[in-house]
Amino acid sequence: MAFTTSFSSASREQRWVDQISRKFIREVTIDISEENPICIFSVPKSAIIFKPDAYLPQVIALGPYHHMDPCLYDMERYKIASAKLFFHQNCPHQGNIKFRELLIDKIKELDPVVRGCYHSYVDLDDNTLSWIMAIDGLFFLNILQNHFVDLDDNKVARESILSRDLMLLENQIPFALLKEIYRTLKYNSSKKYDDEAELRLMMEHFCRANSPLKLASISSCGNHAGSHCLHLLDLMYQMIVNNGLSDTQRSSSDEEVVEKQDDSDETEVIEEDMNSVCDNIGAITKVGMNFGIGRKILKPFQVIQDIPWDKILTVSGLKTVKDPGKHEGPMVQEIKIPSVSSLHYYAGIDFRCISGGIRDIKFVEEEATLYLPVITLDVNSEVVLRNLVAYETAMNYSHSKSSISQFVDLLSGIIDNIEDAKLLKQKGIIKGDLPNDQIAELFNGINKATNNSCSKTVANINKYYKKRLVVKTYKFIKKRLVSLWKVMTSLLTVLLLLLLVLYSFCEFYGCPNLFGSSS
Repeated sequence: MAFTTSFSSASREQRWVDQISRKFIREVTIDISEENPICIFSVPKSAIIFKPDAYLPQVIALGPYHHMDPCLYDMERYKIASAKLFFHQNCPHQGNIKFRELLIDKIKELDPVVRGCYHSYVDLDDNTLSWIMAIDGLFFLNILQNHFVDLDDNKVARESILSRDLMLLENQIPFALLKEIYRTLKYNSSKKYDDEAELRLMMEHFCRANSPLKLASISSCGNHAGSHCLHLLDLMYQMIVNNGLSDTQRSSSDEEVVEKQDDSDETEVIEEDMNSVCDNIGAITKVGMNFGIGRKILKPFQVIQDIPWDKILTVSGLKTVKDPGKHEGPMVQEIKIPSVSSLHYYAGIDFRCISGGIRDIKFVEEEATLYLPVITLDVNSEVVLRNLVAYETAMNYSHSKSSISQFVDLLSGIIDNIEDAKLLKQKGIIKGDLPNDQIAELFNGINKATNNSCSKTVANINKYYKKRLVVKTYKFIKKRLVSLWKVMTSLLTVLLLLLLVLYSFCEFYGCPNLFGSSS
């Protein structure tokens, strides 16, 4: 998903040399500390392969990664007009010359800091990058301050697309740059504000309006989400993972354990044995027909072969139906945990919403209850969740006990169909206007990002589920069916072979009373 340019190879090499030489000299005086680490990453191919559109901007490119994309130039004129309007609103007495002096030259001074925030190499010269970041930064600030400009009659739809694009990992603008632009504008404005606090407040308001999960206050997130915020997506991430009990308040039940591998291959064994039975019956029946054995003799075996075993196994839960409408491609992997409906109906597990966040997820065995935070889903929620997970993975935060990746993996594991989504809606855990079928499709399409099956919450749920009498009975029947199908395979095969031998014997020595006259 790296951006592309039309520069020749020679010019790229020379530009790289110029950037490195300037950076080598200038970074002696410009301190790039942990406050401005690499934080704007290219989404890894392992995530893109399942749903690339969820990580690509639809109408607006912010920053260098997608600026050269010709598909996004339809909105470029609007973006420039919006940025110019915002500049003149805050600096009414400054002209175009002042714009260059105030912003472009200032951003050029921050060039090493800006480039240092991007994970991929930015193949643009200092002047080009400064203009891109100035226009995009002003446009972004204008959106935050004015809550979107009415572009046309379809304002709601346009706002929705803009909100979506602003939350993409590759579309982020460093907070350090936004802070300098906002501070420069306010310094030259007739009004005086606490510019940094005001900027954080606007970003917080935007995050609360677009987050699928409840957010903590900035003050409870520590210094990182305060003055050291990295960008908009980072602020939302920090406010999500810090919502709930603190680490000192959490019990030792959050420690991770290793879940033993269960006999999850039983279903595949049953399917293979059943297919073997049908194949053997079909092959031997054809041989018998070629020998001329009467239809009355072979009819029972044809009946056995013609039984709709696929439907019987599907209804009994012994076989999973594959959707023929879905295209072939990489298989989405999920953590091993029963679905919401299975947990509820077979094991009697209840689901309750909590007022906190993902830190407060827990399974209470005495109550047979799984406590989950409320999640509000709309048309943009999948994009937000996917980019939050991608950001967390890139920043190596997914090993945390309260990671978004673990929460998304858990929901992807327990939501398999419409019935699961419906049950969680009835319990007040899932809210929003997204239909049940789209909710199921959303979580079935997200590949697991962590080994969440090793978390103690998931392990305890699986352990409790397996202990329930109904589940144990069901698993007992499945085990016996495995043995039964194997016995049936052997018996039916031997029986048909004996029948062929007997028929051959009678054909040679004559057994008219048994098979009738030979034809």
